[in-house]
Amino acid sequence: MTTASGQDTAPPAEAPHTITVSSSATIDTTPDEAVITFSVRSEDAVSTTAPNESSRIMNAVIAAMKSLQVTERDMETQHISVSPQTIDRGTPSESTIYASSTSLDVTIRDFDVIGPAIEKGVKAGATSVRGVKFQVSDPVEVHKRALRAAVENARAKADALASAAGTSVTGVVRIREGGSPATPMPYLARSQAYAASDAALTVVPPRDITTRVSVSVIWSVG
Repeated sequence: MTTASGQDTAPPAEAPHTITVSSSATIDTTPDEAVITFSVRSEDAVSTTAPNESSRIMNAVIAAMKSLQVTERDMETQHISVSPQTIDRGTPSESTIYASSTSLDVTIRDFDVIGPAIEKGVKAGATSVRGVKFQVSDPVEVHKRALRAAVENARAKADALASAAGTSVTGVVRIREGGSPATPMPYLARSQAYAASDAALTVVPPRDITTRVSVSVIWSVG
C-alpha cells in the first residue's frame, strides 16, 4: 500500500501597508564656550634654539591664560613642528635655518574674558591669533534634541496622511537619518589683537548656533 503525507503551506504574510515620510528639524542653541587658537613661530640657525624659543613663548602664553583663571584642562596643544628651511638658495649666502611652530587651543567659558585673553596672549609673544570659534559644550545632546524634533514632525505628517486615507499609523518599520550626522556648526568670528593697544578688544558672540537634521521614516498603517 502506498501512503503519502504532506505539510500544509501557510500563505505568505501580506506585506504591511506603509507610509514613508521625510522630515527635518532646526534647533538654535546659545553658544556657551569659545575657542581661541594661539600660534608661535620661531626661527634660528641652530636646530635646538628655535623650538626652545617657541616653548618659552608658549609657556608665557599659558601663564597669561592662567592669570585669567583659565584652567589647564581648557588648554590643549594642537600642533608642534620643526623643519629646516633653505634661504638664499643658489647664492653664496645660501644657508639653512630651522623654523619651529606650535599652536594652542584655549577654551573660554566666560565671554567677557575673550578680549583680555587675546590681548594677553599677544603681549606674551604669540605671533598669530586665529579667529574666535563659538560653539556649544554638549553638541551630542543638541543633536539628540534635533533628532527627536524631526521624528515628532515625521509622526505628525504620517498621522495627517493616514487620517486622510482613512487609516491610522500602527508602528515604525524603519528610521534613517538623512545625510551626514549633524552637529552644531561652530561660529567663527574674525578677530584682531594689538599688543600695544590700550583699547579693550571687543568680541561679540553670535546669538545662536544652528543645528539641522533630517530623517526618513517608514510607518506601518492599518
